[in-house]
Amino acid sequence: MDYFSSMKCSLLVAGATGLVGSAVVDLALTDARFGRVINWARRPVPQPSSPIEHWGPVNGDLSAGLRPEQVDAVICCLGTTIRAVKGDKKAFMHVDKDLVLDLGRWASGKGVRFCVVSAMGANPRSMIFYNRVKGEMEAGLRKLDFAALHLFHPSILDGARKDERTGERLGLAVMRAIAPILPAASRPMPINTLAKALIEAAISDVRGTHVHTYREILELAR
Repeated sequence: MDYFSSMKCSLLVAGATGLVGSAVVDLALTDARFGRVINWARRPVPQPSSPIEHWGPVNGDLSAGLRPEQVDAVICCLGTTIRAVKGDKKAFMHVDKDLVLDLGRWASGKGVRFCVVSAMGANPRSMIFYNRVKGEMEAGLRKLDFAALHLFHPSILDGARKDERTGERLGLAVMRAIAPILPAASRPMPINTLAKALIEAAISDVRGTHVHTYREILELAR
């Protein structure tokens, strides 16, 4: 795989205050291949001395905060849970599909490398609400014009969640213990590994649409 080495890339990260996005930002800010890192979110990244830029909402509309400026790559880590939105499916869809597609439409036609964290089982025809929303989001992105589209399908994420509950911790501990006998695609995915893979996809000059599952994510992270 070839990489851009003669120029510094500009990167926009969506969801930079979340579990995956914060790991991506930490890596990008120390990576000499990036000359500019932008956080598109409602809140600034809580790093006052950081050189990261913040594009926030305009009159409460986050999508209106997208500026008419060129970037080389986008890493979209937007996502919530039904629990976090108190069972409101419309609110869930707004974050996991609508905002992602707004960002995609903004980047479309500009030669952008667009990377998005989706989910295993993403399918617009799925009977499972979560998988269906992710599938609809992916279907919408596939219709847009990117230099490259990278769809990441990690398994359960292995990292410290601020709102993690006892049951989740125990479940993850069990999955770690039995990981060697699980199918590769179902093994826990370390957050830093996923973040590294997203960074590498964002600077890759490979074209077209690519779906990255467990093994492909590990390979990219190397």
